[in-house]
Amino acid sequence: MKWLRPALCLFLLFPLGVAAQPVALDDYLQMRRSVDAARDDAARAALERQAGAALDTLLAAARRSSRLVILTERRGGDEPAPALETARLVAREGRVTLQALAGPRPQSPDWERAGVVETGAYLAVLDRLLRDPALAGDWPAPRFDPNAPGPRRAVVVQLAIGESEREMQALDGPPYERLAALAGALLEFCRSVPLRPVP
Repeated sequence: MKWLRPALCLFLLFPLGVAAQPVALDDYLQMRRSVDAARDDAARAALERQAGAALDTLLAAARRSSRLVILTERRGGDEPAPALETARLVAREGRVTLQALAGPRPQSPDWERAGVVETGAYLAVLDRLLRDPALAGDWPAPRFDPNAPGPRRAVVVQLAIGESEREMQALDGPPYERLAALAGALLEFCRSVPLRPVP
């Protein structure tokens, strides 16, 4: 039975004690792809249990060491400088810091935020991101010419947990629209999440 092959491979790679073992981000994403590809209900349920345990392990690792970076750029045909929005969330041993700004001039941004984020709020965002189908999608690096004239737009979302890293980039078309929607939700979190001053 063909459906048994992905299920058997994942059971061999990730035994029932997966929650106690380190899990690489790429391995978790492969689990999500296998869940989506499974045609048999029993195989899908087993894979979903494995993926759920791996997700819990990744979130625990993210609390100790992780990084989430979001960057969007938009420039019209006659604008000398692009409009940028960028945010960086970093977790180290349960402490999460945020640095974010937006505007065509980083030296005098339209808005800027920096501070300490409540760990639970950060992990809730990562939980949604790790469940989002976009993260497990195919994101080949687009060709980019920074000196090309005319309108330009770009979006980058980068997630690192421990030593594992996943980066998604898009410049135009449906991939851009899909990734821009995800980046917009993440940036909205960065604009609105309550902050404490950095000690």
